[in-house]
Amino acid sequence: MKQFINKIVIVLVIIMGLACCGKDALRTYDSQQQLNAVEDVNDPFLLSSIIKKTALFYQNLNYGDSRLPSAVQYMERNFQGGDNTYLGFRNPANDLYTAIDILKLVQGSIGLADKRGSKTNKGIFKIFRSLLFSFITDMYGDIYYSEALKGREGILYPKYDKQADIYTGLLSELDEANMLIKDGTEPIAETYDLMYAGDKVKWQKFANSLKLRLLMRASKKIPDAGTQITSLLNDVNRPIFSANNENASISLIGTTAENSWQGGLLNWEYGEFDRRRPAKTLVDKLTTLNDPRLSIWMAPVENPWTNNKALDGVSFNTTDANGFTNQSTWEYIDWTNPAIAAQAGNLIDSNKIYVGFIAGMYGDFLNGNGHYNTQAGGIVGNFKVSRYSQLFRQNAHPLLKDMIMNADEVAFILAEAAANGLITGDANLYYRKGITLSMQRWGVSDADISTYLSQAIINLPADVSGKLAQVADQKWLSLFMVASEAYLDLRRTQLPYIFNNGLLPTYPFPSRFIYPGAELGQNKDAYDGGVSTLMPKVDNQFSKMWLLQ
Repeated sequence: MKQFINKIVIVLVIIMGLACCGKDALRTYDSQQQLNAVEDVNDPFLLSSIIKKTALFYQNLNYGDSRLPSAVQYMERNFQGGDNTYLGFRNPANDLYTAIDILKLVQGSIGLADKRGSKTNKGIFKIFRSLLFSFITDMYGDIYYSEALKGREGILYPKYDKQADIYTGLLSELDEANMLIKDGTEPIAETYDLMYAGDKVKWQKFANSLKLRLLMRASKKIPDAGTQITSLLNDVNRPIFSANNENASISLIGTTAENSWQGGLLNWEYGEFDRRRPAKTLVDKLTTLNDPRLSIWMAPVENPWTNNKALDGVSFNTTDANGFTNQSTWEYIDWTNPAIAAQAGNLIDSNKIYVGFIAGMYGDFLNGNGHYNTQAGGIVGNFKVSRYSQLFRQNAHPLLKDMIMNADEVAFILAEAAANGLITGDANLYYRKGITLSMQRWGVSDADISTYLSQAIINLPADVSGKLAQVADQKWLSLFMVASEAYLDLRRTQLPYIFNNGLLPTYPFPSRFIYPGAELGQNKDAYDGGVSTLMPKVDNQFSKMWLLQ
């Protein structure tokens, strides 16, 4: 086992070292790398590596890298905050190559599964192939697909496929994955299956749930999307996610940086954690809805403002549902104090113990919500805006997962499909199931869920547009810490309409990642073809790909 691991590590190190090579050397090495990556290992072993690398890839997208969490207003930067105004989208994005490196292992594993006649493992690898290629095309637009990963066949400069063709291929591959797993007779090695411990049906559910996600994403471009969704729902051989123990996620161990939550002590020093603050958009929505996830996700403000002079200097403790305790001390808004008076334009939230950082505020602007004591706060401190809960400071916790796709997302997909008439069914039932699954996933008690759902504000409106808006609100909440999907959903539906919040009205929302610079230098003909299908034909963050045209 140790030798197998060492071989994988050596291969990945060599890949990183080749980043500075000329284009022919780099492209030629793709062929040898795909061979070396798998020649001395087997496909069950590679399964564990692919699951882990993919889960870590998504954890970084969803939390570690602030581009997407800030774009969907789950997070704002308290320091060095260009992502608060989408600046991270302005530069070429190398996420393509991160995904491709995992796909090289996936493709090699498919070849090994074919040699062994392992339908089940091949089907599982097909899921990851579809997942990662869908991420690439959803974020960039046209990209290589039919000629990708064929360096060993002499294709060193793969063409870009049209996004419409890629979607056709991905949907077909997911159907194939489901049937391969269903028909496969060999067991899955439980030791290497870090996600489902050898449960074939759960892998089928992942394949079919991912197909639902893609059908909904392309529902305005695929004329029979509703018919395809209905067919899937009516087919007993194509099960989908319906419970949290089926989620495509992995638990954390918390013994090394690699198997720990990214914001935990093994990965980040405290200052790095403190640079990220909950967005006011999120905190205010949770507060308005009396949502019990508020105290699970957020910590109370250290020194909340009050206009009650009797509370000045009074401290109090709060303990959340997970047992984390925080101390807060009220501070009176004394307008006779010149330092406080100077913050009159910034002091927005008072008499609240949960406060978010306003969307679009400069990350270096330390006076968020009137925080005037910048000397005591240091470069990242802010005593007037909530931190994330201590939950997200742990290396491991039962509520912390590396998440790719959850059952609540599927319920909301079906709620939207029913609300807009793509399928028959009760949108309200799907909607409430989505809320319930999300809250259960975060440890909310059944009693608190029942109380939440009984509020009039949670009821779906009668009109279609109202239904869709409210389903989108709750889906956005449920996708907290799954920011990659929240971004793609927000981009697709424009719901919830949060684009003019705070200081953002003058900043247009980005539509895509910019192709990596190496594509222009090493695969220019294909790159030019990809850019030619954008509207306008410019490789920037605002151009619209096929899905958005």
